[in-house]
Amino acid sequence: GNHRRTMIARLARSRVARASNGAGDEEFRASVDGLREPCDDFVCKSSPAVENTLKSLIKDINAARGTNRSAAPYSPDVTYDDGALRFAGSEKYKRYCSYIENNLRQVTTRVTEISMEGSLDVATVKWELNAVNDIGRVGVDVTATYKMNLITGRVLEHREQWVVNPARTDAQAGALLESTRKAHALPLNAMEVADKAKKKFREISKSFASEDDQENSNIYVDPNDPMKFFQQDDTSKTDLLQLSLVAAVIYLLTKVFQVLN
Repeated sequence: GNHRRTMIARLARSRVARASNGAGDEEFRASVDGLREPCDDFVCKSSPAVENTLKSLIKDINAARGTNRSAAPYSPDVTYDDGALRFAGSEKYKRYCSYIENNLRQVTTRVTEISMEGSLDVATVKWELNAVNDIGRVGVDVTATYKMNLITGRVLEHREQWVVNPARTDAQAGALLESTRKAHALPLNAMEVADKAKKKFREISKSFASEDDQENSNIYVDPNDPMKFFQQDDTSKTDLLQLSLVAAVIYLLTKVFQVLN
């Protein structure tokens, strides 16, 4: 009655409950206050850390946070893929996830379902996005899947599927949304490919630098003069470095071609 409801999901304090099937499995049951009925019946069958992560994720979704979302739920090397945009690294959420902020107006979001069926470390969150772009109304049904670390609760893999809902979308507005999502993602995906290529090059350079510490192994004593030393050149090392650099360039060009097509 007098209980104040909020627009942002707030998971109530968990309590351990026995599964009704009599198998003795323990479940961390959480109710969601301020959300629609499908979320009120959500049962978190995983760890408290996973539950806390879901709490934070739901808050960000319902507040339509893109670049300003909380970084706490994500592993530093999390991978993200929404069908258009792909990247690795939690720090890139703040740099890359600006599509909604830059392209849509009058944005509202609503979580409709949370589930963890058949797995303790994978959760599915379904939510609705409603907004206006330069042509008209757009409604999108989003299915987000999170694979999490059971101990830390942090997200290791984040996947999203965006499906335009014709019933909530004006003619041509959905097509504009799809095209602008691809346009937003294209340069960012290219930057991601370049980052991966630079990382591979650094790894190659580091491996050769560590081998330089072992150069003394190529120094030999002249058997005719014990006081005279000479060093044998290792041309295979130079050849391998050159081949590795060529391979890195080919990898970069291939990935850029895939992104552009």
